[in-house]
Amino acid sequence: MQMSHTVLYIFIEGYRAERYVYSQIIESESKRLKLPYQIVPIEEISGNTGGKIAMLSFFDYLSYKSSLIDRFKGKTTISIFFLDKDIDDLLRTKRKSKHIIYTKTYEIENYFFIYGDLSRAVASSASLDIGSVRAEIGNNTKWRKCAAIKWKDWVKMCLFSHIHKIRSMCNYGQTKSPINNGMYGSVKRKEYKSHLSKLNSKSGLPLNRFNSKFTRLSRLVDKIYSKGQYDLIFKGRWYAYFLIEDIRKIARGRRYAQVSVNMLISNLTQTLDFNDIWTNHFRKPICRLVAESGL
Repeated sequence: MQMSHTVLYIFIEGYRAERYVYSQIIESESKRLKLPYQIVPIEEISGNTGGKIAMLSFFDYLSYKSSLIDRFKGKTTISIFFLDKDIDDLLRTKRKSKHIIYTKTYEIENYFFIYGDLSRAVASSASLDIGSVRAEIGNNTKWRKCAAIKWKDWVKMCLFSHIHKIRSMCNYGQTKSPINNGMYGSVKRKEYKSHLSKLNSKSGLPLNRFNSKFTRLSRLVDKIYSKGQYDLIFKGRWYAYFLIEDIRKIARGRRYAQVSVNMLISNLTQTLDFNDIWTNHFRKPICRLVAESGL
């Protein structure tokens, strides 16, 4: 870092869609500030698969070395960490630092489904006509709301499991809700009760305390949803699986190209407007840091 001509080092958790998206967000700021930048997936530093733990470990290392803003032989480098919020706000584990910028939503992918053109991404990915796709998907907000509400009970279980550090099937790593009858189907009451019972058992809590805690969390989720803020706790990549289900409906037996989640998300990022107001959340902290560094 000290020997490179790079001034802004932007560290990210992964390398797939986020590397492209964050580079697009930073590109114009870098040119305006006349400061060369580099997007660095943390796995290139840590030598493992990356992720938030590795990111925070490297942040702590630079902080300990007083190198988050580093000056060496007349050259200044600034390190910035882009992190998915996940549910760190609910756990109260968000780090407070000018060098860490969290997503407002659960993860960066949520932004793609909020601000991207879902119909264009689906049509180009599946080789379908844009008209039939738009007719099925319609408005982004309404479509996301429908998906999030269908899985609200599943979100509650995943949240409870995460907050109480319970190792179970109820976790954000799952790509399908085992308690729902398909992606858009209603909750299967038998499966719901079974998973709730397993959560209770694995929590080690007496039934009355478990019920009390789960009820309290359930009300919190209901409150978040009532404000239309489900993207704070709904995993962004989950939306892609709903879209893939929609593709089957839209095709109605016609031939279409098979679509993977990664392909769909990649095509969706191509529809984003990186000059839109949502990018200010990431740009402004960088500008402030640059100004404070004296560059």
